[in-house]
Amino acid sequence: MGVVRLLFALSVLIAHAGLFFNYNVTNANAVLSFYIISGFYMALILDKKYFKNNSRFLFWSNRFLRIFPLYWLTLLLTIIFVLSKFSLHIGTSDNAIVHYIAWSPHQSIFEFYLNLFNYLLRNITLIISFDYIRMNNLTSGYLLVQQAMTLQAELLFYLIAPFIVGLTNKSFIVFFVVYVVGFFGFINHLNLLRSDSLSYYFLYNLIFFLLGIITYRFLYKMLRSGKNTLRLAQSIFIFLILYLISYGVIPLKYRLIIPNGIDLMYFAIFLCSIPFVFLYTKSSVIDNFIGKLSYPVYIMHFLVIKLFSNTKLFSNISNLRTILIIIVTLFVSYFAVKFVDDPIDKFRQKRLKKS
Repeated sequence: MGVVRLLFALSVLIAHAGLFFNYNVTNANAVLSFYIISGFYMALILDKKYFKNNSRFLFWSNRFLRIFPLYWLTLLLTIIFVLSKFSLHIGTSDNAIVHYIAWSPHQSIFEFYLNLFNYLLRNITLIISFDYIRMNNLTSGYLLVQQAMTLQAELLFYLIAPFIVGLTNKSFIVFFVVYVVGFFGFINHLNLLRSDSLSYYFLYNLIFFLLGIITYRFLYKMLRSGKNTLRLAQSIFIFLILYLISYGVIPLKYRLIIPNGIDLMYFAIFLCSIPFVFLYTKSSVIDNFIGKLSYPVYIMHFLVIKLFSNTKLFSNISNLRTILIIIVTLFVSYFAVKFVDDPIDKFRQKRLKKS
C-alpha cells in the first residue's frame, strides 16, 4: 500500500505547488482516499493487535506518537520561518503574525485574545479548540501547518475507531445506516450544523473512514491466501497504479452531489482494490519504506513550498520549481523517517509487545 499512499501524498503536493506539466494524480480524491486507507488500517491493527491486549489507551497513545512528533517538528520549523519573515520584513501574504496584527483592530480586546488563545490551542493540539461549535477562522492563518486540517478529522476518527471496530457486523451495519441517514438525510440536508465548523467537517468525511473499515471487515477478511489469490492481487495492484496515474485523462467519471461531489466509479474501484493491494504489498520491504515517506511528504511539503516561494529565483510557479520541490521534500522526508519516525515507531512496537 506504500506506493499508493506516496502517490496520494505527491498528488496533494503537486496541487499545492501549482504546476506539474498540467498533470496531477487523482486530484481532490487524494485526501478522501487517505481517509479510506486509514479506516482500513485502523480496523486491521485494532483487530490484529490492540483488541488482543484490550487496550484502547495503548491504541490512542500509539496513534498520538505516530502523528504528533513529526507534526510538532513541522510546526516548530514553520514558526521559525514565520518569525524570520516577520523580523526581516519579508513579505506578508503568508505570515500568520501579520495576519493577526491586521485583524486585531476589527475585534474587541476580549475577542482578539480569545481567538488568539483558540488559535494557539488549535495549532498545538489540533482537536482541542472552540471550532466544533463556532465558525472556523478560514482566512489565512487558520493553521500554521495548513494541510494539517485533514489531521483534525483523522485524530477524531482515531478516538472513535476502537468503539466502531469493536461492534458486531450487525451493529456496525445499523450504526452505518443511522449515521448516513441521520447526517446526510437530516443534519446536512436541513443545515443543522454550520458547514464551516470542525464538527461538520468531521461528520461529512466520516463516511470515507467507515468505508475503509467496511473493506477490511467484509472483503479483506474473506480473502484466502494462495497462489491464485496472490496472482489476482498482483494484477489488481498493477491495474490500480495505472488507473491512478492516468485518472486525470480518463473520461469515465460519475460524480455524486453528496458527499463532496465524489466520483462514484473511482471510489468503487478504489474500495474493491484496497484489500488485494494490501495483501500483495504487506510483506514488501520496498513498499513499506515507500509508504513511510507518505506522511512526512504530506505534512512537510507546504513548508518546502513556502521556502521556495520566498526565494526570488523560484517565487514564480513553474514545472522546474515543482520538480525541485518534490525532490527536496522527498529528501527531507527521508531524514524525517530515519531520525524521527523510525525511532518512535520502534518505541511504539516495544510498548505493544510489553502489553
